[in-house]
Amino acid sequence: MKLHIVCERDVGLFSLFHQVIANVPWALGGNFIPVVYFGQRTCYWVPGGYRGADTVWEYYFEPLVKDYPVAAIPQHIRHLIEVNPPIIGDVGYAADEDTFICAQYGDHHLIEGKALPIPYLYHDPDEALRRSAGAIIREFIRPRDYLAAKVDEFFERHMRGHALIGVHVRGTDAISSLEQRDYRRGSLVLSRYADAVSYLLEGHADARIFVATDDQSSLDFFRDAFGDRVIAYDSLRHVGGEPAGKGPLGCIMPAYIATDRELAARNGEEAVIEYLLLSRCDQLVHNGSSLARTVLLKEPDLPHINTHRREDFGVRS
Repeated sequence: MKLHIVCERDVGLFSLFHQVIANVPWALGGNFIPVVYFGQRTCYWVPGGYRGADTVWEYYFEPLVKDYPVAAIPQHIRHLIEVNPPIIGDVGYAADEDTFICAQYGDHHLIEGKALPIPYLYHDPDEALRRSAGAIIREFIRPRDYLAAKVDEFFERHMRGHALIGVHVRGTDAISSLEQRDYRRGSLVLSRYADAVSYLLEGHADARIFVATDDQSSLDFFRDAFGDRVIAYDSLRHVGGEPAGKGPLGCIMPAYIATDRELAARNGEEAVIEYLLLSRCDQLVHNGSSLARTVLLKEPDLPHINTHRREDFGVRS
């Protein structure tokens, strides 16, 4: 049993998701079994566990390989990870001849062609990447049954039988004065969303608009603009005050989850549900976010509009 153990970074849940996608082909190419071990260095981790699991990936997803959950990691290796965590950005290290440990996103030059890194700046994944990543998602990334049941129940009650426009709005750090990253700062322009949604509504009188967002004021905007066409899952969202905070290692995170691990774990569950519901829509309108890009990876044929491209904003397929 040779294990390739993927450890956490202090980032959002769907950046962690992209990290998993990147590592799977790298692990398999070296005849290692990929195991995801996300712990205390991400804000989603709860000391007492969540939904019967003790590591973040297994809060929401089945193990990548059915017979190799986190529990398959030997205790001495788990202890090693705690006292000698992999350096974020480095390739990783061999704990022994049967165990490789990393917190690598997949974009290190030494693993070029082995991993499958996902773009996170301005550009969305191209068609080839969407299909490659989609195959990994279908085979290895399976939401737990409790999540799938919640998604099915909401879809049947609110979405089935309608043309569906999915809208994902990344607010929080995108509108925070603390955000210094050019690809994220100023990426929320609600007027562009309104134009895109209005365009997609032409000829679809019965269409519903499923809005997923971390910012309550953005959801209010859509409800004011489009009325009872708008539906949303009942999720935690930012309401008032500074929208950005700091995660466990000091990285910028949404303020409403940055200081409360229990809320963060719950919000992770809600974000996965929203991702799965967006994946069932007929169109996607979004700004720059890992969650929206994960929808594009899961559904390679889903047409979309990115409201924060540097080139002229418009429909991308």
